[in-house]
Amino acid sequence: MGHKIKFGIRLNVQGEMGASSAGFGYALEMARMAEDLGFDSVWIPDHVENAHLDRSKPILEYWTAMTAIGALTTRVRLGGHSYNNTFRHPGLTAKIACTLDEITGGRVILAPGSGWFGAEAKAYGFDFWSDDGLERINKLDESLSIMRGLMTEDAFSFIGKYFQVRDAYCNPKPVQKPYPPIWIAGDSPPTQELMVTHGDVWFMYSKAPEIVAGLVAGMREKRPDRPFEVAVSAVGLADKGPDETLKWAEMYADERKHRFPVPPTVDDVLGANLIGDEAEVRERIDAWAEAGVDHVVIQPMPPMEGTRFFGEKIIHHYA
Repeated sequence: MGHKIKFGIRLNVQGEMGASSAGFGYALEMARMAEDLGFDSVWIPDHVENAHLDRSKPILEYWTAMTAIGALTTRVRLGGHSYNNTFRHPGLTAKIACTLDEITGGRVILAPGSGWFGAEAKAYGFDFWSDDGLERINKLDESLSIMRGLMTEDAFSFIGKYFQVRDAYCNPKPVQKPYPPIWIAGDSPPTQELMVTHGDVWFMYSKAPEIVAGLVAGMREKRPDRPFEVAVSAVGLADKGPDETLKWAEMYADERKHRFPVPPTVDDVLGANLIGDEAEVRERIDAWAEAGVDHVVIQPMPPMEGTRFFGEKIIHHYA
């Protein structure tokens, strides 16, 4: 018997990665397929403009779409890949999350991000604070303190540099106690400090297993008395021949070239993700498991076909 790993699927709400639609029906079909196949969770990104193709292209609002998906499924957990701290006051986010946790019987995952896509925030007039990523992480630190306080205390107050709440009530409390699990996304040193303070699960983009193992060992040293789980988000380009795999990897690299300070190369995409046949995919997942990974969230390319491959051929080996 191999390692137990829980698997998630990133649903497509942007028409990216070879999807035939950016509409709700497509995302819901993916979510129901994932639930039927035994995936543990479904994920969507949180943007007000399409961050991966072109700002003018359609994308659904995160909490609205996720609430509908939660109401129209029965089992899968519901996560943000990642939800954007720039858009909403943390008190409102706490209220929304508690409401969705009640609607879905305790299926919310809180996976916040500090917000990387400045163009959409500025276009909508959201206060982006600055282009300083560290300041945005400090803002997220305050947000998480407020959310945790509102979800666990009767009346909660917090006076910070960025946010204030005064004798605020957040009722009903979430179904999950003390609050839905907090997945901290990212592995920069400032983000690691957020993980030390707030995180239940450390959520990182896929990396070579030996790099993951080193990061996990370092985090265990930083918080030796509090266990945590580890998740990787990986592109699924599996079950294709080399030529077709290369074509999909080129599409992914092109769609992500504006996303990172150093854009991913095609070799990066091929080296860090889930490619090849069933045996190669399992070899990579096994190596991640040995490195300490508990969850794998797959971004399948193409979305429907990839979801079916992983659901039918891979995930039952890790149940």
